[in-house]
Amino acid sequence: MGLYENYILPKLTHRVCSQKDIALQREKVVPLAEGRILEVGIGSGLNLPFYDPGKVDHIWGLDPSIQLRKIAKKKLLKCPLMSIL
Repeated sequence: MGLYENYILPKLTHRVCSQKDIALQREKVVPLAEGRILEVGIGSGLNLPFYDPGKVDHIWGLDPSIQLRKIAKKKLLKCPLMSIL
């Protein structure tokens, strides 16, 4: 992987997906999830704060980007329901 894929794209993806309008949609939809969750394309873990621990047993997160998975792993401390693959 090159400079763009390792350093620019992950940060750009995180910034774009962190926009307020998108976060408002996450806040509406993600708490509706129940049971065991497989989040394909977990990215930097922006959905994690919105899962309801009372409804979710466990979350598995998949993402092809190593850099985005590293960002998401930092959020694991705040989300004990999570495993990142």
